[in-house]
Amino acid sequence: MFDELLNSSRVALHRIDTYLSLPENRLARAALTRLDTARSPQLSGSITVLSGPAGTGKSLLTQTTIAELTRRQPRCRFAYTSVQDLCERMLLATEHQMLAEFLEQCRTLEVLVCEDLDWLEQEPSFQSGFLMLVETLEEELTQILITSRKSVGEMDPLDQRLVSRCHGGLCVKLPPLSFESRVRLLQHWFQEFRLPILKPFAASAQFLAEQLPVAPHQLRQVVVDLAQLQTSHPSPIDVKYLEQWLTRQTRTPRLSFASIVDQVAEAFGVAADEIRSRSRQHGLAVPRQCAMWLARELTGRPLEQIGHYFDRSHTTVSHSLSKLNELLPLAPSLRQQVQKLRQQLKELPREDCA
Repeated sequence: MFDELLNSSRVALHRIDTYLSLPENRLARAALTRLDTARSPQLSGSITVLSGPAGTGKSLLTQTTIAELTRRQPRCRFAYTSVQDLCERMLLATEHQMLAEFLEQCRTLEVLVCEDLDWLEQEPSFQSGFLMLVETLEEELTQILITSRKSVGEMDPLDQRLVSRCHGGLCVKLPPLSFESRVRLLQHWFQEFRLPILKPFAASAQFLAEQLPVAPHQLRQVVVDLAQLQTSHPSPIDVKYLEQWLTRQTRTPRLSFASIVDQVAEAFGVAADEIRSRSRQHGLAVPRQCAMWLARELTGRPLEQIGHYFDRSHTTVSHSLSKLNELLPLAPSLRQQVQKLRQQLKELPREDCA
């Protein structure tokens, strides 16, 4: 169970995108240098809390920080997960009478990154278990990095002991990106994907930033879609090209999430509403992961949008995709079932993806 946590953490670092330093994230990035002083008794607090609305780049910043840390300290023992995933692992360990062993293994960590603390608002019964883990790791001087959409003081109800622990560390907020920063990001990705942008180069980035006031990861998906289109229909890109492309995008119907969930539910013999539910029933884990994987694969929608449909954060969706990607090579029958579903869904009529 603990080894699975370490493996999924390493997988997460293989998928990170390039990181661009911007005015909005410089303070947060400076704060995360605390992780370099892992197990340092001189450090005033072992907890760092990074908060900010969805799409401000919390996940990318934490992943980049850990990747840089492990390059400097290859032997650094770390785990990167979500609060939900960690709490569910602790629950499973408890059910198998292995919680003491799991906590003892966690003591060996130098750095623990937990995303989406605000999940505990919806699942308050897990707060005491998470607090116990935090207190255990603080005894070992483990560095703990926590992300959340809300600041700790804004969450209700949240165990005041946990609030005090977090406030005893360092709390940093990430603000939404300005228009200028979104333009810089787009220009950066244009170069990264080698898009044939006509001069003036900034005009295309400014147009997209104005037309799509969305989160950075959604903007990046737009650039990815443009890059994929260029492989089959190469053409110089300017503002007029982007205007026509956006018009076609809004008119092009896509496969709906509901259609995907219905097909997966039928294939696995479960109810569609159970796949979307917050039930932790063991038999729902793989169908839910498959539905998320197919939603990402066949619609190209951002993780945030997929997470909203499944009533989960984009971080939880990301972890679910990682788990399935780890499982598929080891399970030929499941791999065949997923590929069969993929083919069936490709043949379904497209509709609004809401």
